[in-house]
Amino acid sequence: MKHSIELFDQQMKWFESMETLEQLPDEEKIGKYRDELRKVERSILRLTGDPLGFSSKRWEKNEKAAEKVEDLLRRRYHLLSKMFEIHCSEAEVRRMEIVNDNLYSLTRDLFSRTGKMYRYILDLPADPKDDDLTVEGTLKYWGDSAQDVLHLEDDEFYGSDFTRMILVNATLQRDVKGDLEIISCRPFWHPGCGHKSSMSDAELDIDNHLDDGTTWAESWLRHPKLDHICMCYATHAVVTHQDYPVPDLLRMNTFEVKVDVTVQQISEQDGTRLFWWKDCSEQEFVDKFMHEAQSRPSGESLGEFVWRRGIEYFELQPDIISRLPDCRKDDTLAEDFLKEVRNIYN
Repeated sequence: MKHSIELFDQQMKWFESMETLEQLPDEEKIGKYRDELRKVERSILRLTGDPLGFSSKRWEKNEKAAEKVEDLLRRRYHLLSKMFEIHCSEAEVRRMEIVNDNLYSLTRDLFSRTGKMYRYILDLPADPKDDDLTVEGTLKYWGDSAQDVLHLEDDEFYGSDFTRMILVNATLQRDVKGDLEIISCRPFWHPGCGHKSSMSDAELDIDNHLDDGTTWAESWLRHPKLDHICMCYATHAVVTHQDYPVPDLLRMNTFEVKVDVTVQQISEQDGTRLFWWKDCSEQEFVDKFMHEAQSRPSGESLGEFVWRRGIEYFELQPDIISRLPDCRKDDTLAEDFLKEVRNIYN
């Protein structure tokens, strides 16, 4: 906690120092931004090692190191964004048009492929043992090697080590921040949902309602030279959610559209299935736990076992527990306890 507070204070002081540059002429300001950028990137590589070589370190497994890298990447994000705001060349405008069109095309592919796969699965013969079905399409940046980063006309202007820095951020996004997708498509299926392949994309919840013709140009994507571009959601997500500055986005070369299908059968030792309690009678509910109680640990009374097992099985919270019959010292209350638990979930 102390480390995080110190890091936050350092970050605030750094951003305040950057604000003092705002009154300088653009050429002088860019020079100072570039010098600071190189300083920040050297600090990042001291923590991470070379992501392209054998000196790479497992920094992402060290909480303090990961926090520091994330802080430094935020500084780099700010510096490159400020430089892009001033510079924004015609070549970069053309590149942004290409990148945005590509990401929008990949988004359409994502929803199309997910829809086709979901409808295919829906048309397969139903198996009564299927408790869960997940079809999920995702769009992600690949970011594994040097081939995943382009070299462009304005590299010298920015002075950034784009390849190494983009790969460091890709590692941060993947291994520290949960590997979140740029955009995803996941229809919500459950045994009683009634989904049929003949239904529309909207009915199956596989339509791309995010890209409705309104631009997602926010934050650093709002630039006068880019106003004619209707920014798609994926472009917006890369720059504003995953902290890649616009110059990075223009150099990100490899993206992945993936559709995963998972079919699950979930059952317990006694043959009960996922969410079995929703369809059972009161007596069946009681009998299940009473049957388990027959093999309870030695020295544990019936009431103690039923109390403990019911609470842990349904992860009951204190406010609910306080309203239940306390059977720990009275075995005759065990069935009453179980009946009350069932009433909560039925």
